[in-house]
Amino acid sequence: MHTYDKLKPKKRFVNIRLLVILALSLCTGIGLGILLYFYNQSIAWALAAAVPSAVIILIWALAKRKIIKPLIFVLLPLLLFIGGALNSYYCIDRFNYSEIDETEEYAIHGYVKEKGKTANGEYIIISDITLDNKKIAGNAYVYLAPTYGELCNEGYTVDFTAVLEKIAPFQYGELTQYAEQNVKYRTAVYAGLHSTYGFSFFGSMRRAIKNTLFSNLDENTAAISYAMLTGNTEQVDETALDSFRYGGVAHIFAVSGLHVGIIFAILSFILKKLRINRHVSAVISLAIVFLYSAMCGFTLSSLRAAIMCAVGKIANLMKIQYDGLNSLSVAVIIILSATPLSLLSVGFLLSVCAIGGIYCFSKYITKLLNRIKCPQKLSSAIGTSIGAQLGTLPIMLSSFGYISGAGLLLNIVVLPLLSVVFVIMLSAVLLGATIGIIAPYVIPYAALPLQFIVSLLIGAGFENSLISGFGAGLFVPLYFIFVICAGDKVNLRLVTRGAVLICGIGILTAYVLIRYNMPFPGYNVTVSAYGNGEAVFIKSNSGTVLIVSDEVNSSRIKNMLNDNYVTEIDALIILGEDNLDVYPSLDVGCKNIYVCNAYPQIQPYGDIKITYAGDFTECGVEFFLYDENTLLASVGGVDIGICTDTNYSIKSCDIFISDEKAEIDFKTQVFFTNRAGTLNVFDCGDITFEINDGNFRLASEIPPVR
Repeated sequence: MHTYDKLKPKKRFVNIRLLVILALSLCTGIGLGILLYFYNQSIAWALAAAVPSAVIILIWALAKRKIIKPLIFVLLPLLLFIGGALNSYYCIDRFNYSEIDETEEYAIHGYVKEKGKTANGEYIIISDITLDNKKIAGNAYVYLAPTYGELCNEGYTVDFTAVLEKIAPFQYGELTQYAEQNVKYRTAVYAGLHSTYGFSFFGSMRRAIKNTLFSNLDENTAAISYAMLTGNTEQVDETALDSFRYGGVAHIFAVSGLHVGIIFAILSFILKKLRINRHVSAVISLAIVFLYSAMCGFTLSSLRAAIMCAVGKIANLMKIQYDGLNSLSVAVIIILSATPLSLLSVGFLLSVCAIGGIYCFSKYITKLLNRIKCPQKLSSAIGTSIGAQLGTLPIMLSSFGYISGAGLLLNIVVLPLLSVVFVIMLSAVLLGATIGIIAPYVIPYAALPLQFIVSLLIGAGFENSLISGFGAGLFVPLYFIFVICAGDKVNLRLVTRGAVLICGIGILTAYVLIRYNMPFPGYNVTVSAYGNGEAVFIKSNSGTVLIVSDEVNSSRIKNMLNDNYVTEIDALIILGEDNLDVYPSLDVGCKNIYVCNAYPQIQPYGDIKITYAGDFTECGVEFFLYDENTLLASVGGVDIGICTDTNYSIKSCDIFISDEKAEIDFKTQVFFTNRAGTLNVFDCGDITFEINDGNFRLASEIPPVR
């Protein structure tokens, strides 16, 4: 070996970033705290896991006389781990504590912090609440009927009389988004609301932008423009919103790095040209960026981007080399320290994973493309797009059940155009809102490029490019392990990196195929519900059968099918009086539909066969329809009764699934709601039984009821 080779420093297997370790430790602690609360376990388990580890490491460090690095790289992460667990646990505990009597009517006073539209009217979220002149903690979601009373907007104070309902922190096995927003109560006001004018600086800014757009554009274009500028998609037509989602560019509506980065770059450029002192320039540009984030309601993605801009600017002023992953970690630590339950927010996860994917993979992909003589700008655009897609792929699959096959191309081609459109629309709206007389002449012309892009996306049929039906369970951790090892943040030889990538693809493919085909004998029966909609899903190596009620939630069904790695079902059984109205809304492919024989006059849907039957066999399961609401299924030697009404025609079965308790002979009962017993979908989430040779057992642990 040459002397030079001996002196050349070895590459570390992983370039350790303390801030990344701290952020991951905090996230792990928060996740543990949420799990401990969900399963009704003591938070002391977090301390029991962390403290002995810290003691052992300290003893080892003292013995080796190396104390500084262990203190920094072990104790700090452990402190954040414990702090995250305690913070999330007690945050849910505070949210779950109720100060009200749900049977009593209160005189309610509150401050309007948010207002929006619902399907049947409007809603407001109020804070600083007093009930009968007594202050309570938390916010309240208030449904407003069309005739609720006086006008109210953000910043107003309102007074009304109503009965409040406490919102449970966990619903259908998941932490509700209301817990993330500290919205502890909900109620409805049909009349008698009184309001007092109050000024809201950011609310006034949003109203000015909204009024300027809706006064000068058609409703659809105005709604899309408003969503692009503020992140508020409530006014956007669902068809248009789906077109952006299916095209993989819906993040244009999530005020994030794209929006904040553009504004920050423009401000920095202008201030530099004006020769403003760089410290003053930093203060001005960052102040405006944070004001913009505040105007958008401090959405997690906009706040993350603003914090990263601040970190980058501070690093530049201090002449410290900027590191994207460290900057992202700082943003994660700050946000999750203040709002730990945001860890489960899909918007936050997508924002963080997209930026993480770009920092982890885009540079490596760009270098590979440069080697094959791809132009630098195109290589950079492709690398950025692929990096973001790699980072968000498992989150998209597990949360929404699909990814866009067209997203990669559109993010390379359309996203730069949308970035230009964003700058044009923002400039036009600011000008039109400031000088109202010129708005009718400026804004319609500024919106022409956006109208062209929207019409292109709506007419392109990108729903046909969706890839779905997998991504739940172990897929997520396995995916991240193999993809990170294949990236350039882990120092491996090219041959080893290729082997890891091939091995990862093979393992993930095998996992997906096994979950798809269920090669083992027996049946899995999953009980699901959401709101008033109910569903039971039966899967075996012989096929799949889905049983739904007439008020089923289609999004919930798609998520359940994705969790079970299913894209098409063999048979659909619809219970309820308005049963056949359900199928078009489900948007699920199937071969046969079964309904009770009480409705023979309904015509078939296209080529799908509809059978009006009392008893039939599908996928090795024998079914008997007692009436439109009651079904008995013999699954692998286990009789399962399902009833979506209170009229129980079934006399006995092994597993009985219903809303209420029934006086029949059964071994186990599962409830769709939380009104009757501990084994219920509302508290536990989807409940799955494994059935084989006449025996059944629960496939997962059920959390105890508090």
